[in-house]
Amino acid sequence: MKIKIVLIDDDRFFRKSAQRFLESHLEEVQIHSCDSAEEGERLITLHRPQVVVLDIKLPGIDGMELLKRLSHGPRDPYVIVVSGQPATDEQNIQTYVEALGLGAYYFHRKGDGEQRLLAQVNRLLQERANQMPAPVTNEVLKVPELDLTLYRDENRAQNAGLDIKLTPVEGKYLGLLMENHGKVVPLAKFYEVLCDAAEESDQLFDQSNKQTIRTHICYLRKKLGQDTESEALIRTVRTKGYMLATS
Repeated sequence: MKIKIVLIDDDRFFRKSAQRFLESHLEEVQIHSCDSAEEGERLITLHRPQVVVLDIKLPGIDGMELLKRLSHGPRDPYVIVVSGQPATDEQNIQTYVEALGLGAYYFHRKGDGEQRLLAQVNRLLQERANQMPAPVTNEVLKVPELDLTLYRDENRAQNAGLDIKLTPVEGKYLGLLMENHGKVVPLAKFYEVLCDAAEESDQLFDQSNKQTIRTHICYLRKKLGQDTESEALIRTVRTKGYMLATS
């Protein structure tokens, strides 16, 4: 099956360089690139790519607005947002956190190099390849004593009767916590879910990865209506990981 990627960035040098690099390292790939969110939205609708590489700052409609417009269901494209701003820029960090909350899988800083972008794309393509082609089965996971239900195939949960839409990562994290209800889930397990990293070097599990995990957990808590100070539902086990409360 041909891999389809839409690359949206008004930085012509990065756009062309990234496209050439990905085309030279991926087999059977078809990359459509453009310099605006408006054209990018049209390309996404037309070509239905597996992955979208989306610049945050664009003329006209910016990348964050386009990210909000995209669906994040099981068959929709995975999104990597990119930025040329320094990693230490406080505003850029806030944008990174917001992008993850809107459903992006990864945040790529242009200074991190094309090899890292390729690794992120490959992880998402592997994630898509692992998905069953069968129709939605509406697999359901329940923790009755917490009145918590997860509809895995729909990235949707119910907490005390309240219907909650989740991003794909949030859905996987909640499933991991529910499967291990009452037990501590190590940070490394969340990392494997995020990056499909079972065979990767532990050196890649750095502070940036831990921050990404914390960000997803933070948004998941908010969507579940959790008071982050009391941590009544998803509890932090310091230096170890997270666990779903027993009651």
